[in-house]
Amino acid sequence: MRINIKEILFWILLTASAILILWMIFGNSPSEFIAITSILFMITLKIWALNDRQMKSEFKVKNRFDRIASDMEILKADLQLIKNKLRIR
Repeated sequence: MRINIKEILFWILLTASAILILWMIFGNSPSEFIAITSILFMITLKIWALNDRQMKSEFKVKNRFDRIASDMEILKADLQLIKNKLRIR
């Protein structure tokens, strides 16, 4: 499996968000806006990565169904050929 830049950014932002939340709880932290913004950006990246993965999966499924349809056409032609040969005899 290939590592995607979105996944790397997700884990970096997850770590940064956890640090900011801990800093907010235990220390004299920057504003809550920074922590919330990093969390929202992290969630956005994860949704984007999942969307890309879903699109790739849908494309693979579509290709497989197209192959099945072409195989069914071949079987249909073979079945028609067999029927024609049985009628001749």
